[in-house]
Amino acid sequence: MTRAPTCRLMVATGFRDTQGLVLSHVSPFTNALQNAMKLPRDNSELMFHRPWESRVFAMAVLLCEKGKYSWKAFNEQFAQLIGDAEIHHPDQEAVSAYYHHWRQALEMVLLEKAILLEEQLQARTNEFATGQRHHVT
Repeated sequence: MTRAPTCRLMVATGFRDTQGLVLSHVSPFTNALQNAMKLPRDNSELMFHRPWESRVFAMAVLLCEKGKYSWKAFNEQFAQLIGDAEIHHPDQEAVSAYYHHWRQALEMVLLEKAILLEEQLQARTNEFATGQRHHVT
């Protein structure tokens, strides 16, 4: 029996960050991704203010596509972080912190699902930050 992928639905638009970087790879997503939390968009394209935002977005989707966790597990963490931020910091613009919450949710799921240990997560974070790592494995 073939298991249906948990992260499928083609998105017709590309990704663009504020420095003009367009990620031409069109990645599959779930209906849950499209409908759960509204993604920051500009003219229907996903909007990223800094390169790390597009990278953490892609990492979360890719790891879900690889079956490391369900989109539901990620989205529950993400929605909780957004909700907590709205309660505790109602005057902060949601879009400005959107990908910070996305990153936090990804880190929480990676630890909760024992995909990475805390030490491994810190090491990988440092590798990405310093340019020593460019790929998700």
